[in-house]
Amino acid sequence: MSDSTGISKRLAEFLQEEFPRSYHPENLTRLQGDASNRHYFRYREKDQTFILAVYPDQFDSENFTYRQVHDLLLEIALPVPRIITLDPERGIVLQEDLGDESLQLRLLKADATQRRRLLSSAIDHIVVIQGEGTKAVGSETQASRLAFDQEKLNWELLFFRRHYLEDHRRLNPVDENQLGAEFDRLSAELAGLPRCLCHRDFQVRNLMIKDNTLYITDFQDARQGPFCYDLVSLLKDSIELEEEEVEGFQNYYLDKGLFPDQPRDFRRQFQLMSIQRLLKALGTYGYQIAVSGNDIYRQYVPGSLQRAAVSLQSIPEFPYIQSIIENELEF
Repeated sequence: MSDSTGISKRLAEFLQEEFPRSYHPENLTRLQGDASNRHYFRYREKDQTFILAVYPDQFDSENFTYRQVHDLLLEIALPVPRIITLDPERGIVLQEDLGDESLQLRLLKADATQRRRLLSSAIDHIVVIQGEGTKAVGSETQASRLAFDQEKLNWELLFFRRHYLEDHRRLNPVDENQLGAEFDRLSAELAGLPRCLCHRDFQVRNLMIKDNTLYITDFQDARQGPFCYDLVSLLKDSIELEEEEVEGFQNYYLDKGLFPDQPRDFRRQFQLMSIQRLLKALGTYGYQIAVSGNDIYRQYVPGSLQRAAVSLQSIPEFPYIQSIIENELEF
């Protein structure tokens, strides 16, 4: 798909049309991507910069999930990067450049007070998504139709088995009967919980800071799921927090009054969701390392194992999963 300058043909054609007077290949920089199949670029025009997301294929603008969720989040007054142009035939989105400072990077420099303020602001966004977003999402959209049902949750657990245990760690065979039974119990309980609209990947790498505003990105996979889902993503993915801090932020969330069950139910649901979410994350890291050859994700494995172990120790019903994770920590 790339031409002799290293720029894809469709991307070059798009930029020549969008910036006919200023287009030059040297103004385009490829950015480090995420674990998706999209490619990201920054284009500079004089004193302005823009971000381009290049999808593997063309998309239908009428049913384009990224645009649907983008517009929904704008409707409920949450900050998202402005879409400037869509080119469905070339599979390109031109959007506002939010810069390079993620919440993850800001937290590395923050003191305890700043950290509380930043993460509390992120939780405020979650509450708006769950409350206003759940009411506003259109029934015809993917975000309304898709859900973390048992099939989806179990598929993600099997993704962990295949790509972390087998592809990355070569831990084959495992006891498929024991592991499958525990996967089934975990996914069944989570699938039976009350649902709301979830961002689906509300982690610190997907929250960007520009002009002291906390922006939400990477929201195209929004769907229905447990109330604890996005909070687990925020507090357990790609972040190192003391358990006392995690408990404090859970209390902050519960004080918003949106959770439909008793607080003690939330504690269990949070730990169950942490187990499932972290196993899925380990599966993604295993896939990126072993299959895609993307070693940058190796740095996230030890922390994810440790956080999964903490949650498994608090929920005694999954001894086989716990033994696997604890053995991995000893490796």
